[in-house]
Amino acid sequence: MKDEKIILSSFILILFFCLGAWIYHWNSGFDKRLSENEYYNTKSDNKVNLVFYKAGCPYCKAGKNEVTNQAKKSKIVTYFINVESKKGLEIAKRYHVKYAPTIVAIRKNSNKSFLYAHDKGKKIVVEKNKIKEVFRS
Repeated sequence: MKDEKIILSSFILILFFCLGAWIYHWNSGFDKRLSENEYYNTKSDNKVNLVFYKAGCPYCKAGKNEVTNQAKKSKIVTYFINVESKKGLEIAKRYHVKYAPTIVAIRKNSNKSFLYAHDKGKKIVVEKNKIKEVFRS
């Protein structure tokens, strides 16, 4: 009986640890593989997307799944720029980004930007068609 309680307690502890790790990963922002640190040191602006985000931003959170899914499918290199970091803020200023949920598409040294999520009435709208287009072109 005592062994069963120890095993059950251990299982519950491991389950909570795994759940906590998953929740932390899910809420920690966008993909960190190509972040503002890597972009800051990059010389080429030939064909890349810059996805700006901020932790706790409801618009960024609303658009996160669509943006990350399209980025994974795309052949275009995508950097996820945290506007709360020093380098991220510098990059945001360089491209005149005013709001966190912005994508800047850089093509042959010219760029265009748009909000990937915004208010429409009392709802947050994710610009799925614009997101798909920027990851295709």
